[in-house]
Parts: sequence; structure tokens; C-alpha cells
Amino acid sequence: MSDAKQTIDDYTERVVRQLPAPDRDRAKAELGDHLSEAAEAGELDEALSRLGPPEEAAASFAGLRPAPPGPMDRRIVAVVIDNLPLVGVTIALLVQGVARVAEEGVGFSLAFPPFVSVKIGDACVSIAPLQCAADAYAGAGLLYSLGVPLALLWSIVVLGLLEAWTGATPGKRVMKLLVVTETGLRIHPVTGIVRRLSPLLGPFAWLDWVPVAWGDRRRLLDRLTETKVVSAAETRR
Repeated sequence: MSDAKQTIDDYTERVVRQLPAPDRDRAKAELGDHLSEAAEAGELDEALSRLGPPEEAAASFAGLRPAPPGPMDRRIVAVVIDNLPLVGVTIALLVQGVARVAEEGVGFSLAFPPFVSVKIGDACVSIAPLQCAADAYAGAGLLYSLGVPLALLWSIVVLGLLEAWTGATPGKRVMKLLVVTETGLRIHPVTGIVRRLSPLLGPFAWLDWVPVAWGDRRRLLDRLTETKVVSAAETRR
């Protein structure tokens, strides 16, 4: 029986690792009980065969394949909450730019999300039209050179990893939303980061939301990464 218990524990662990956080405890308990009962009846091999590989068992257990994307109004609120550091930096850049206009009479550029660029010698790689973003934010000092990168790091990497590890960001948790694959499974960390790369495009990041204009509830990067944002309530059926 000890070998059977080890088999059950290993299989259950491999299944629950692929499930969104809200499903894991329930899945571990239910799947463990089911396989333990099968083992006591001498039918463990048959039960594992019916369940299939852990990936298939996880997809079936999640039950989120048919779940539709969550309401867009809740997603937008979640986006605002999650990107408060980026919003704060942008507002600070605006205040600083207005102050410079008043004091020095010089113009300034501003966008949300802010333009980003990389200086390589005299060359500049930037999505900003006509000029290097670093030049556009000249005089912003640490607010641009440190504040913007840190805010983008939060919005892209930190939030992406949170989505991979827990299925939700702070904003999505408040709005009761969950990020899953198209089959209802936990997303990979790389996927979590890739689906959040649009802020690197500066204000062109909003192109990622173009499908919303014709009623689609999935961003372009949602489709590219084969993910969707669903109501967390769907995982408690």
C-alpha cells in the first residue's frame, strides 16, 4: 500500500501543480480520496488509466475550458488597480513637466504609458515618434530614468509572475478574476510575462485592447499567448 500511496501522491501533486490556485486544495483532496478508494478496491491502475496523463486530468478537473472571458468592465478596473505605480509615475512626470514650463518656458512630452528608449552611444532605440524618448523627458532625472523602469518592472514582470504563481494580480483578486490557459490550467511564468509586454510600446500599448472595440473580451496578447481571464467564481462550481 505504501507504493500505491506514493503513486497517488506523485500523480496528485503533478495534477494540482497545473491548476489555478483556487482549485488546488479542492483538487488535491478530491483526487486523493478518489485514487485512495480505487487503490483499496485494487483498481488504482484502471483509475489512473481513465484519468490519463496529469495534463489531461488537470484540464478535466479544472472545468474551465468552456468558461467565457470575464466581464470587460471588471478587467479594466483590475488594470487600473494593478498599474497604479505606472499611473503615479506618469502623473508625477506631468506635474514636473508643467512646473518646468512655468519656470523655464520649455516644452515637454507626455504619454501613458510613458515612452521608453535605450541609448546606445549616439544612437537611440525608441518607439517614440520623431525623437528619442529620453530626450522627450529631458530634465525628469530619476523620475524617468528610475521611476519608469521600476513601474514597468512591476507591471510586466512582477504582475506576470503573480499571475503564473497564483492565477491573479492584486487587481484581479479584488475584482474576482483569474488568468488561465484556454484549457483552464495555470499559466507558465514566461506566458505571464509575455501577455503583459504591451506597456513597453508606450501609448501604442492601447492597440492591444483594439478587439474590445468590436465586443471581444480578449486582448491581442491574450490570443497570442492562448490565455483568458475568467471569473474566479467559475472555479468553485
